[in-house]
Amino acid sequence: MSASNSLGEKLSGKNRESIPDLLFHAMTFIMKLMDLFSNYSGKNFKTLNLKSGQTVVDYGCGPARYIHKASSAVGKQGKVFAVDGHPIAIKKVNEKIKKYRLSNVEAVQAKGYSSAVPDCIADLIYALDMFHMIEDPKAFLAELHRIIKKDGCLVIEDGHQPREQTLKKLEESGYWQITDQCSSHVRCCPKEI
Repeated sequence: MSASNSLGEKLSGKNRESIPDLLFHAMTFIMKLMDLFSNYSGKNFKTLNLKSGQTVVDYGCGPARYIHKASSAVGKQGKVFAVDGHPIAIKKVNEKIKKYRLSNVEAVQAKGYSSAVPDCIADLIYALDMFHMIEDPKAFLAELHRIIKKDGCLVIEDGHQPREQTLKKLEESGYWQITDQCSSHVRCCPKEI
């Protein structure tokens, strides 16, 4: 298969979870522009309502645009796990950890739908602007269910898919109960399995 066919498949839907490095850098640049001109991540972050002392997971953290704010929000008694499958994302997280001395942040490289985040540890998981890229939503949502506390909360953004698709994927997984919705995301609590 040629490189152009592979990139074409990644953009059209097949293999969309493993984006090429060049596309990752382009995505990072676009996100920086969004933040520069509209403070997108700042506005989006406020809707998460993170609290001091929480253990939070930024699943699909990408270029680590929320990491510094999340670290500050949960404070020294809290913990942030920044999870992504792309090696550049993990590199970006580690750069921010070093630059801002974020002692409560840990970068975690995901392998497929598996991460080294401990079971039942997260008070809140947020997955922003990435759910549309997930090829096996049930396996992905099962992993999030594994790491959430019984009374925890999942905040998941539609990304580039209609809300109806997000809701359908959540309901079909069998792992999550939808508790609230707003224009930017869906909030869920874990079902007892």
